[in-house]
Amino acid sequence: MRKLLIIVFCISLGAAAARAGEQSPVVNKRLFQINPKPAETDRSAPSLQYQPVTAVRIQKPVFKNLKNLRPIIPEEAVEQPQGPDPSAALDLSDIIDDPALLADLGVVCGWDSHLLFQDKAAAHVFYYIPRAFLLKRDADGYRFNVQYNSQAEAGQPSVMITAELQAPHQTGDIHLLKSILRQAFDLKPTDPLSVKALPGLGATADLQALSTGLTLPPERIHLEPPGHLKQVFRLTLSLTQDETEEVLAQIAHGGLVGRLNVVVEQVRIPVPIRIQYTRFAGPRLKGFDQWARGNPIASLENVTHFPMALAAVNAYRLENGRLERLSKKLKPVQIDPGAEKSLKLPAAEALLGDNLMVAWMDLDFDSNCAPCLETIDQNIRKGVALAPGSLIHLEAIPGVFDQFSVYKLIVHVQSPYFTARASAVQKKEITLTADDNINENLMLYIPADKGGDPLLYKYRLEAVTQAGQTRMAPQWEDGRKLTQFFGSSQVEALFNGPIQ
Repeated sequence: MRKLLIIVFCISLGAAAARAGEQSPVVNKRLFQINPKPAETDRSAPSLQYQPVTAVRIQKPVFKNLKNLRPIIPEEAVEQPQGPDPSAALDLSDIIDDPALLADLGVVCGWDSHLLFQDKAAAHVFYYIPRAFLLKRDADGYRFNVQYNSQAEAGQPSVMITAELQAPHQTGDIHLLKSILRQAFDLKPTDPLSVKALPGLGATADLQALSTGLTLPPERIHLEPPGHLKQVFRLTLSLTQDETEEVLAQIAHGGLVGRLNVVVEQVRIPVPIRIQYTRFAGPRLKGFDQWARGNPIASLENVTHFPMALAAVNAYRLENGRLERLSKKLKPVQIDPGAEKSLKLPAAEALLGDNLMVAWMDLDFDSNCAPCLETIDQNIRKGVALAPGSLIHLEAIPGVFDQFSVYKLIVHVQSPYFTARASAVQKKEITLTADDNINENLMLYIPADKGGDPLLYKYRLEAVTQAGQTRMAPQWEDGRKLTQFFGSSQVEALFNGPIQ
């Protein structure tokens, strides 16, 4: 078994943060979900063994050694944030003289402790990036979907794998980061300090399997970038059936890995992606969040597919403005997948004290359980659904290009059916020219329950003339057929309106 530290819930300093902890991202309920077996309760209760409280050692930054990082001067007028400055980067290992804290940050917090950015103008504003994006898992199972579609020809992509990914954030880990920065910069609780997630718009992704050497080209990876990197985002892979088998095998064992490339001021920052059943973002123990909110509990339930052993309860708290680490060891407690174990804990404040920033359970997590992985794989494959994939045929009559002195036609298309799971409307565009007047690059995955004449997509035609002028159709047209031809009548209508 390998050692994992898991933060299941945390306690912040204010009621507002506690309320924020009760919120969860909105997810698509049609994703295939895996449920553990019904809970079985074991009535044995472990005892606690208290460990010494240790103070955290944090140094003040030496600004001459940290290029472009500026001190925070509360007395000065607070500047308005203008965005992250990639040249003003901070690695917390430069200011934290505490190996135990650095080790905890690497497994407890969702943000990367080795890369923070200061704002261009506002010295009191910092930006963080996630330490990784992992497969999301909630109480209903993995947010993961495999869907086979009709195959046009052998060797061509015919399978869609959709995964929801999330940084392993916990409510309170940002409060912990702010406490570290306040202590390092010697700030008072009332001094201005803000910590934000980097924006995610414009991010791109690439994936590569660990051992198969499988590399997916960009056109086979569809990413719906999040507004900021604390949000859940969806990644869709277009695969052949042989590639699908390789990818599913990798996810069950070594994991499918890659990176999300985030651009900040033309600087590309890679954030690791790992899609793996044994390493996921989501709860492991049901009941611990209730305890962390301040309520006593009588049992904990293992909501994963893997056996685990409870080892300790850990926390960081503030004492006179300084961070302290607390740990209460448990006698070994084994919990099988889906089982419930009696564990009578007093309320968090009674056990660990006041001003708790973050609390987590130290676990031995058996990620090498072969029967567990087989069960997950079998359930995933039971959820495979059939849905026909249909190509859109878009064709311009060759003569219209010379007739209207058109350099190229751009067809803007919007539809909710570009992925196997109909969701938000997405926009795509293709280009037609005199030499390349046919396009079949757009595929729709149309649900079977849409009737005999469904609205499949909407399109809007745009012409770019040889003189460089642009003519745009005034409105979107309904597309109910998989074949669209553009001739003289459609192109002539573009030239009846004003020049764009």
